[in-house]
Amino acid sequence: MKELKILVVLIIFTFITYYGIEPFAHTQMNPYVAPANFDMEQEDIELADVKIKEAQKALTSAEKIEATQEQQKALDAAQKDLDAAEESFASYKGLWESVKEIKALEGNATMGNEIFSMTCISCHGLKSQGFEPPFDDALSSEAYGVVVPDLGKAGAIYDKNFLAALIINPVHALKLGHKFNDEEPFPMTEFFGFGGDLNQEVADIVAYLQSVATQEEVSGKEVFEDACLRCHDLKYDNLLRSTEQTALEGYMGSNPPDLSMMIRARSAEYLKTFINDPQKNIPGTSMPRVGLNEKSQNNLISYLEQVGDSKKSERTTLGYYLIGFFIILSVLAYLWKNAVWKELH
Repeated sequence: MKELKILVVLIIFTFITYYGIEPFAHTQMNPYVAPANFDMEQEDIELADVKIKEAQKALTSAEKIEATQEQQKALDAAQKDLDAAEESFASYKGLWESVKEIKALEGNATMGNEIFSMTCISCHGLKSQGFEPPFDDALSSEAYGVVVPDLGKAGAIYDKNFLAALIINPVHALKLGHKFNDEEPFPMTEFFGFGGDLNQEVADIVAYLQSVATQEEVSGKEVFEDACLRCHDLKYDNLLRSTEQTALEGYMGSNPPDLSMMIRARSAEYLKTFINDPQKNIPGTSMPRVGLNEKSQNNLISYLEQVGDSKKSERTTLGYYLIGFFIILSVLAYLWKNAVWKELH
């Protein structure tokens, strides 16, 4: 009977720790962020609205500080943050209103081919259609700070609306407004049109990119090579980034990590949110929004799991076996104890 009481006490304390203390500690170490949302318009406007509310709260707090020089500094800083948040909200709202107009149009792939061949190929390659990149990786790294991507698979792996937003306003689509501005311009310029209806021309380019993209399943490895390999290594699969390191450090402000073990260091759930919108997890990070569609992102994460945590299923199965083993062992130990000590009770 004593052993049963001890077991009950142990279960109660384990329950309190697991369902009370551990969740609280987790929320402190990993604050909640909204899950990945592939409706990027809704995601951007909601996040921008949250930033406005946070800035308004900070401004209210600053107003309560005792009237000193420090208060004025706090007020100025809070007001500046609020102005920036409101400007960001207005910019994102305007960007996605334009994308809505583009989405309502029917793109013409043939016209998109003509526009692409007279504008985009000055920087981008499209090898599958015979458009070789204007620079090799070394020259591209030197000129732009990062290798300019080939767009052969862009129409298949990136979200259609993201592509339209990226063409219209690259900085806002990638969520890098905190890093690039008039003094520090982003390497990719906005698309100002080719003389006709700007929205229709963007719709045509997107339609062209979708038409030339492979219609077969794009594997997780192919997604990684297309979307991530310009900046990140994956040494566990012998993949090394294409951008020269010094140029990349200057462009990003730091050296992007090897992603071989990222799936185990951060978890698949974290990566789903982070890839979808890095600013949620690390506000102010230099990593751009990747812009993958949901299917491509899932394939990418599965590939990272395969490379960095190939033993996950085996480890999970072994865990069940171990739990079963300890249950059986506990029962046998209890029966053995009763058999040995029954004459003393």
